[in-house]
Amino acid sequence: MKKIQTLLTKAFPKLDWQFNVELAPFTYMKIGGPADAVVVTKTVKDVTSLTSFCYQNDIPVTILGGASNVIVDDKGVKGVVIRIANESVEQLEHDSTFTIVRAGAGVKMAPLVAKTVEMGLTGLEYFLGVPGTVGGAIYNNAHYLSDLIGEHVAAVHVVSKDGKIAWIAVKNCAFAYEHSRFQKTGEIILEVNFRLKTGSKKESQEKIKHATEYRAKTQPLGIPSSGCIFQNVKNTEKLKKTFPDFADKPHVPGGYIIDQAGLKSTKVGGIQVSTKHAAWFENDGTGTSDDVKKLIKKVKDTVKSKFDVELHEEVFFVK
Repeated sequence: MKKIQTLLTKAFPKLDWQFNVELAPFTYMKIGGPADAVVVTKTVKDVTSLTSFCYQNDIPVTILGGASNVIVDDKGVKGVVIRIANESVEQLEHDSTFTIVRAGAGVKMAPLVAKTVEMGLTGLEYFLGVPGTVGGAIYNNAHYLSDLIGEHVAAVHVVSKDGKIAWIAVKNCAFAYEHSRFQKTGEIILEVNFRLKTGSKKESQEKIKHATEYRAKTQPLGIPSSGCIFQNVKNTEKLKKTFPDFADKPHVPGGYIIDQAGLKSTKVGGIQVSTKHAAWFENDGTGTSDDVKKLIKKVKDTVKSKFDVELHEEVFFVK
C-alpha cells in the first residue's frame, strides 16, 4: 500500500490523492469498502497519463463515474479508482440537419440535456433523469423505454488500458440493448460526440416533463438504490403467452416479471426489492454487497422456478 502511495504521489504530485477511502458515500446504493487510492481527474491528459503509468507498474485501475449503476464490494477495491470529472460541453460542426456536441465523460446527464435543449437541439431529452455521467451512460448504453443513448452518438474518444488513445466511430461501438463494446475491451471513455437534430425547445420541454413524471411515478427516487438491478427480458412466443400484456412489445419488463412472481418487498439483510418498481433494490442503510448478491440469487431462482425465465443483471459489480 505504501509503495503504491509513493509511486503515485511522486509521479503525479499535482493530483489530489486520497488513500484508503471508503467508497460507499460515492455510490447511489451507499455500499462499498475502501479503495487503496482515489483521484479525481479533470483533463483527458490526466486520465491517459495515469492509465499508462498504472499499466506499466501493474497497478489495477477502476473507473467510477456517477456510480449510479454499480455495486462496490464490501471488501473494497485494489489499486487506483479514477473519478473522471472532465465536464466540458461544446458545440462543434453542424449542417442543416445535425449538430455535433462533444461532452466530457464526467458530465452529469441532467446538465448535458439542459445545455443541448438550450442550444435548440433534440435527442437527449429522455435521458435527463439518468442519474450518472456521460461515460457511464455510454458504457451501458442507457435507455429510456426503447430509446437507447447509443442511437444519438457519432463517436467515442477512449484510452486503452495501456494508454493508447483513439476515436471509435459509432458503427464500431457495438451498441445494443444494455451493451457496448467498452464492457468487453476495458477502454476508458474520455469524451463523446453526440449527433443531434435541430428541435423545438417547447417540444423538448414536453418530452422532459413526460419522462420526469413517468420516473417519479414508477421509480423509488430519493432512496439509496442503484437503479434497475435486472435487464428487461427479450420477448419470445412462450413469454407472449405467459405475459399477454406485453405480447406486442420487444421486451417484457424485468420488474413486471419479478412482481408477478410475488417478490416485491422481499428482503435479505438490509436490501429489499422495491415495492414501487420490482427491478429496483433499496438499501435501508445497513445493506451490504453480500446482501445484494444473495437477494439477486433469490429473485433469479424464484423467477426461473415459476416462469422458466432467466434474469440477467443490469448492474455492475466492482471489486
